[in-house]
Amino acid sequence: MMKRYGRGLLTGAFMLLLLGCAVSNDRPKALEACKIAVLLPGAAGDLSWNDTNMEGIAYCEEKFQIQIEQMNNVEETEFEQVLVECGEQGYDLVLASGEQFTDSVNTMAGQYPDTFFCIVNGIRADHENVAAVRPREYEASYMAAVIAGNIMETGTAGMIAGYPNEGMEHLLDVYEETVREILEERGIEDAEFLRAYTNSWTDRSLGRKMAEQMIESGAEVLFVYSNEAGLGCIEAARDQGAKVIGFSSNPTREHPDTVVASIKFDFGKLYEWILTRYESGRLRGKRTEEVGRKEGIFVPVYSSGISRELRDQAEQK
Repeated sequence: MMKRYGRGLLTGAFMLLLLGCAVSNDRPKALEACKIAVLLPGAAGDLSWNDTNMEGIAYCEEKFQIQIEQMNNVEETEFEQVLVECGEQGYDLVLASGEQFTDSVNTMAGQYPDTFFCIVNGIRADHENVAAVRPREYEASYMAAVIAGNIMETGTAGMIAGYPNEGMEHLLDVYEETVREILEERGIEDAEFLRAYTNSWTDRSLGRKMAEQMIESGAEVLFVYSNEAGLGCIEAARDQGAKVIGFSSNPTREHPDTVVASIKFDFGKLYEWILTRYESGRLRGKRTEEVGRKEGIFVPVYSSGISRELRDQAEQK
């Protein structure tokens, strides 16, 4: 019996027969003829990675008039099991959304050569039926840093992120270096940067505790990229009068007085880019590709307190 995740997997192999979707990964496939799934590490309501993924899935279902099976809350201990189920069920394209899927996908993909796997934010692709597509998150963190560096009044900045992987370290380094340069230009020397990792995407209480500690240490602006755990950061900032710059989603809608800006990821455009390349046969295995500002993936959103001049500065290419 197939375990159900989120909206659930379709049963049986009937979709292999439906509309004759080709099983060879060497030729283009019509999307409406294919069985497609997206694996997500979390659930709706995180105001971050998972919410924006779901928006992107809905956008592509409407645009291409297809059904995409959405599997939510896939825990790390279940990664390989779910990938096996996708392969056994005859899925043509499986999009695993998150760098944390990288090892499991590359371990299991070789057993299912007729399924093409794409790791969204993946760092490597070891097989002919595995591709990795990474948003250039450092481009987005630069935009966030332009905002932070211009609204800070002191020299203490906080950064709270999920896991200290290579991509996360790089985007935080870009953020820190950019904020430091802007503060120095404004005459604020010897800036202090507080960086912490929740090592969890879901521990809301830990996110709150980390944010409280940073605010008590003088941080007036927090840059937060930790999915559901980040909601605890926002709550702490709200209660203690600090400001937050969000990442990957748009929490300014729910918390306009606390989240002064956010760099939202447009997963509609990202998944459209992936699906279009897959359908045309241009999404190739053993390849890691990057997308970013050029492809319109990053969309800055602001509270009313951010001036037009600063918005233009953040969006300047």
